[in-house]
Amino acid sequence: MPGSLGECPDGYRRGLRELHAMTAAVGTTGEPTLALEHAQASASSKEPARRVAPPVLRRVRPQAIAIGSLVALSLLVYGLPAVLGHPVVPGDDLTQNLPLRELVGRDLRAGTLPLFDPYIWSGAPLLAGWNAGAAYPLTWLFAVLGGSAAWTVNLVAAAVCASVGLYAFLRASGLAVLASWAGAVSFGFAGGMVAQVSHIGLVVGMSWVPLALLGLLRLTDPEASMTAGSRLRWTALLAMAVGMVALSGEPRAVSDGAVVLGLYAAWRVVRLLRVSRRAGGAAAAAVLSGAAIGLGLGAVQLVPGLAAVATSQRAHTSAFLFGAGSLPARWLMLLGVPDLLGGSGSFGQPVFFARYNLTEVTGYVGLLPLVAAVALFARLRRDDRRSDWLVWELVALVGVALALGNNIPLWHLLIHVPLLGGQRLQSRAILVTDLALATLLAYWLDGWVKSTRRASTPAEGPARSAQRVGRAERALGALPLLGVAGVVVTALVDGAALLRWMGVEASAVGRAGALEPWLVVALTLAAGGFVLVVAGVHLPSQVRGVLAASFVLVDLLVFSVTAVVAVGGHGGPHPLAPSHRGTRGAQEAGAPPGPRPIAAMDLSGRFAVYDPEQLYPSQLTALGVPDANTLAGTWSVEGYGSIVNAQYATATGVHGVSGTGQDVFLPRAAADGVLDSLSTQAVLAPSQYFRTPVRTSDGSSGGQAGPPPARARRLAPGRTATWFLGGPLVVRSARVDVRAPAPSGRAHANFVLHVGLLTAGGAVHWAQMKAPRPGATRAQAATAQWVATWPSPTDAVGLVADSTLPVLVAPPILDTADGGSYELDGVLQRAMVAPHWHYRGQSGAFGIFVDRRAKPPLSLRALPDGSLRGASVHRLSGPALEPRAALVSSPRGVDVVRADAAVPGWTASWTPLQRRGRAHSAPEALTVHRLGVVEVVRVPAGRGVLSWRYIPPGLVTGGSLSAASVVLLGALLVTAAGIDRARHGRRPRAPEGSFVQ
Repeated sequence: MPGSLGECPDGYRRGLRELHAMTAAVGTTGEPTLALEHAQASASSKEPARRVAPPVLRRVRPQAIAIGSLVALSLLVYGLPAVLGHPVVPGDDLTQNLPLRELVGRDLRAGTLPLFDPYIWSGAPLLAGWNAGAAYPLTWLFAVLGGSAAWTVNLVAAAVCASVGLYAFLRASGLAVLASWAGAVSFGFAGGMVAQVSHIGLVVGMSWVPLALLGLLRLTDPEASMTAGSRLRWTALLAMAVGMVALSGEPRAVSDGAVVLGLYAAWRVVRLLRVSRRAGGAAAAAVLSGAAIGLGLGAVQLVPGLAAVATSQRAHTSAFLFGAGSLPARWLMLLGVPDLLGGSGSFGQPVFFARYNLTEVTGYVGLLPLVAAVALFARLRRDDRRSDWLVWELVALVGVALALGNNIPLWHLLIHVPLLGGQRLQSRAILVTDLALATLLAYWLDGWVKSTRRASTPAEGPARSAQRVGRAERALGALPLLGVAGVVVTALVDGAALLRWMGVEASAVGRAGALEPWLVVALTLAAGGFVLVVAGVHLPSQVRGVLAASFVLVDLLVFSVTAVVAVGGHGGPHPLAPSHRGTRGAQEAGAPPGPRPIAAMDLSGRFAVYDPEQLYPSQLTALGVPDANTLAGTWSVEGYGSIVNAQYATATGVHGVSGTGQDVFLPRAAADGVLDSLSTQAVLAPSQYFRTPVRTSDGSSGGQAGPPPARARRLAPGRTATWFLGGPLVVRSARVDVRAPAPSGRAHANFVLHVGLLTAGGAVHWAQMKAPRPGATRAQAATAQWVATWPSPTDAVGLVADSTLPVLVAPPILDTADGGSYELDGVLQRAMVAPHWHYRGQSGAFGIFVDRRAKPPLSLRALPDGSLRGASVHRLSGPALEPRAALVSSPRGVDVVRADAAVPGWTASWTPLQRRGRAHSAPEALTVHRLGVVEVVRVPAGRGVLSWRYIPPGLVTGGSLSAASVVLLGALLVTAAGIDRARHGRRPRAPEGSFVQ
């Protein structure tokens, strides 16, 4: 209120300025005017001033109720289930994010920095691997709280930060309490913020964006009387929020947050520059300073993380990587009908049946936000603050474009955007649109609730103009609701055609009929929203607000039941299961019960699991597969994270560029020594990967017998070949196709093939053989099908054959006692052969195979033209599978091989010892080289201690930047406090009895 202050005495003038700053700080735009008018009336009155509470105090109760309800919702959604013994840990959180955070807490309790994870991928970066969020301050709670408690605190904090932060931003933008509350609820408890809870890093990172927006708003406010201290505090808030986004450990949150904040900051600064270059320049400097300090705070995560990406399987961006997980344009209809392709499975609802995953395509924040996004355009001509909401229309469109990924024309340009171009699963960018839609809802609702139906007098031109705008707004707002209703009606009339148009596989189109009851619910919501938008203007403003708030809550409750949480019985996998599971989990129904956890197997080496089709997902969970094996302290050659060292991934096949990688490895790695070099003791795999059905027990055909010649195994005289069955099988007979070389007299006449069954105990039961007449002449190779039978069916785990001539043996076909028939031609047959691998037993549906050629954790390799005579190595410290120090002795020098993945960051030092064990000289730095996929260090002759140390590349640089940024952030706050104290010391005390006191 420029000008009004000049009419007051000096003491009152300063008091009014303080009141103005106080009301502006809580975002009550418009209320300072009322306060000042009241103050002027009191100052000009001849009566003594009375203590009258300013309007800001009268607004405390509604504001407290709004904020309290947001906090209560956060506790209800995430805290209550944990108290009842069911913490919210869905999908990837269970298999990856929670175990990694517990490992961080374990390291911190032990007094070590959480830099390295020795339990997955034969050793992998922990901090630089992003997914653990090791540098995020709230992750450190795992060091002092139990896993469930720390996890729940993180979820509740994220929900509070997202909802209350957006509420504060919207209030500071001049919006009413109800409108701000509705926008905050829609963002914090709908759309991707709840659907993506299975990727906690994304939710945590995006939860800090509203507070960063609040800082940007204050720093670029052209109407605020910004003091130096206030500017420093808002700069500090912006820096802190940006830093927390970067520390969340989720690259997608960083890129999405950068999009939102970058667009909003550019819009605000450009607008301010048009008013005043000086003010715009100061605001731009403050914004850039805050962003720079924030990025510096996050440097301890960003710099090592980007260095790890540069050596990972994602080091080279590609169209395939970028396009994986892009949202199909036709699926944007899910923003209006979230369960159009199936939902969560509540009360028998069809579970999401399209390709991809419901979690990844969910962005529904309600119907009213869609109404707001369209209806607001009716205010363009009369809204003096149109830029405050128009920028969010742009943000919403950009979010949609990013989520569509390679389904937009200019997607090739996005590949070259740093950080964004190297990511997959572009559909997750729908969170940008969610935030924009929630904000637009608040702007629309603020005007809609306050609007009037008719002018007080017919002569009021502005009122008539407002009426026209109101009619246009209602007409535009009805369009999204009519569109949603049209989609639902189309699905009810011909759902199969609609599903085919949306690209649903033909096998799933038949589920359209089962969706109809749930589509009726969506149609009812759309009809209710239509009535509210069109006819709500006839209701009193207060009633209108209550109905709008109620509709928002009901809408989000229905969304939660139909698209997020499975309530009651359902007939399929949970929608928040890991994002890239296979589709053959139904086979689990016939699996043997009771798998034994890997932690109970007393393995002295690493393990690997082979089940890429996810045939037994629940049994995999019971086994404790990566990354959950970190909780049990077991060691694996596999993992389940975003990035893994590129050379390691190429050699082992444990992770693909497209994101596949859990419970898989290249079969050739089991045969060519790669798994051996990693000290792999055991491989667990279901029998389906060793054998395929030829004829089922009911006589139906299950496949074709006789593999192509490429699958044949060469058998030399006097040697045996073993085909594993993958698990126990009661065998009655076997058929073996043999191709022998051209016959040569007596050798061919005396050709004998022996076939036996290998039992679990290691004994071989040889069969009675019957060989039909060979179908070949003496000038051709002899071919025949040998038939082996046993007097009684035998419980076998393998088939063994030997021959008196060199022959090619095709995969045998077994007939079982129950009438089934199997061909031993599985993908693991040629990889896992005896005596290299040995069958040890079963763990549920998984056969356990032991590697008899596994290397020890530490081994020696002779130098060129050298010898290992007299050389030895013994572990001194560190875990058995990750030695950190070893005593090495060699007369001529030797290579020390450590069976850990050769990832960047490892260094070594050599300390020579005297005979009595004392150090002979200072440690000498040695270079850690790569030997295949493992590490090797060349040590000089003599006796000494070889030590290893891991420091992620970029940690020193990133840590230094973060430390400097912490100092700068503290300096900002201290300076701001000093400025305030100085100003307070110079301010005269207000007269006694003044309302300012």
